[in-house]
Amino acid sequence: MKLNAICMVKNEQDVIIETLENALLFCDTIYVFDNGSTDGSYEKIQALSKENPKVVIAAHSDEIFKNQLRNRVYNLYNHQYTHDDWWYILDADEMLNESPKPMLKIASQKGKDHMRVWQAQFYFTDKDFENYILEDRSKTITERRRFYKINWREVRFFKNNPDQKWSEGVSGRIPPHCNNLYRPSPICRHYAERTPEQIKQRRNIRIGNPYSFFHVKNKSDNDWLKKSNTLNYFSREKTLTFSFNEVAGYYWSEIRFWCFHKVNGIKKRVLQLIQHTPFSPSC
Repeated sequence: MKLNAICMVKNEQDVIIETLENALLFCDTIYVFDNGSTDGSYEKIQALSKENPKVVIAAHSDEIFKNQLRNRVYNLYNHQYTHDDWWYILDADEMLNESPKPMLKIASQKGKDHMRVWQAQFYFTDKDFENYILEDRSKTITERRRFYKINWREVRFFKNNPDQKWSEGVSGRIPPHCNNLYRPSPICRHYAERTPEQIKQRRNIRIGNPYSFFHVKNKSDNDWLKKSNTLNYFSREKTLTFSFNEVAGYYWSEIRFWCFHKVNGIKKRVLQLIQHTPFSPSC
């Protein structure tokens, strides 16, 4: 079984090498799509690619990001792999805490074709802000950001199919041929909020995107500074922990998310019916 990653990158120079080096511990190949980085990320990836042939630059384009760009990378390489191989949707700012291969092997044995990850979201907190001016920038993001909460889960792994392409007209996280979920999930450390400057830039990029990140557009721009005393503290000597409230909060968020899209779908269907129903005035 081989595990290959698809990694979309845009302006993540402070974390991208740490992310790729973590993924190289268990990935056979990482296919990188640089989405128009201007901060030195692309040059760092190029240098790492020359050192390590397992990092392959699949594309470099400044077109507006949408999930379907990942489909394009998959379509370039899926025919090179078998039905036993897997793909990993690797975000440029996240690191798995352990190899997912043992879980993926069990998933394959059970006839499953995709798997989620729990996300430990690491935040920039009031304590980080207090020490920010004197912070040692030579340290890794893992060393500098320690406060987290496990509050989301989403699909990150899916099985390869060498006989089917993944249409760029499909916007889902995984190809349509994957429909049998393996429920156990590993945990990844997600460093989406690392510095005040990076948080602002990240938000601006997402607000300006007409295709994606609608959840970001609905949030206040003043909620980025988190209180450390409401979060867990990460130490490499300890395992990432769930609290009952975190698990309950996740499932409540998932229910609300499902209901929101279900209601919106019903509204659209009703409007379509109204628009296509002829009007008959009463006598």
